[in-house]
Amino acid sequence: MTSFFNTACAGLLCLYFGMSPAAAQAPSPDRYPSRPIRLIVPFGPGGPTDIAARAVAQRLGEALGQPVVVDNRPGAGGSVGSAEVARAAADGYTLLYGSSSTLTVNPGLYGSRLPYDAARAFTPVVLVARGAQVMIISANVPANNLKEFVEYARKNPTAISYSSPGIGSIGHLACELLIDTLGIKAVHVPYKGGAPAIGAVVSGETQFTIDAIGTTAPFSKAGKVKTVAVTSEKRSTFAPDVPTVDEAGFKPVPADFLSGIVAPAGTNPAIVTRINAEVVKILRMPDVVTQLRNLGVDAQGGTPAEFGRLVDEETKKWTRVVKLTGATAE
Repeated sequence: MTSFFNTACAGLLCLYFGMSPAAAQAPSPDRYPSRPIRLIVPFGPGGPTDIAARAVAQRLGEALGQPVVVDNRPGAGGSVGSAEVARAAADGYTLLYGSSSTLTVNPGLYGSRLPYDAARAFTPVVLVARGAQVMIISANVPANNLKEFVEYARKNPTAISYSSPGIGSIGHLACELLIDTLGIKAVHVPYKGGAPAIGAVVSGETQFTIDAIGTTAPFSKAGKVKTVAVTSEKRSTFAPDVPTVDEAGFKPVPADFLSGIVAPAGTNPAIVTRINAEVVKILRMPDVVTQLRNLGVDAQGGTPAEFGRLVDEETKKWTRVVKLTGATAE
């Protein structure tokens, strides 16, 4: 199966030889863009992914001289909007703002049931943001750090449950990966969204969850939950006092959240390069950096090929976790 990274490389080769896989339907890059661009966000408005997409879209439109219109197309864990982009003409006028769920989790979770071939459907454009997730525990749990929580969980194996935004969500899979690493038992309680999942920990209905650090921070600062570990390879700049799982004495649990822009496979590499260059500039703007940091993520950038490699690596990781947990799509 052709990988996401190989798709990117194929596009770059086409650029080198001066041709496009979709030359018949793609306009000349010299005249791009000549009309508004649609950036599909496969989730509802108001969430972190949508906010990040809009922060970039407005400035990208200004840089390109044409509006970049955010179009929310939620459904099936992001698969509905993603499928629409996969079917779109590879002309640079329909783009996808993808996230960990849509780009790296869904391929392993849905497999052949996805309405598109995840490995071949998209051309990577640019990684926009990346951020750590954290493990929070209920204030009612008699533990103040990860080691104490593990000791409590092992002494009370039938008393531990965790909440998630839904079966097969990145929060669900990250919790299962952590449970396997810690060697504890816990019952999964799925909710419809991240807010109620966190609310369950706040109320004590569940004992822990894993979510984006920007989402959990207000509850932690208010003393409604305790943040005990960062699920990344190094500490987060947003919570420098919170240790990683590795620092707490356990095997690392890499479960970062990422998001970025992809285009339909076969999009003219010159167009991909143009969008990439403009977004990289945007991600260096202080106000954009601040907007993303308020969401608990760091502005990224880099080349399309680097983004493609990252998506490939993350897809393999989450596919392994899906097999480990036996998770299925709702």
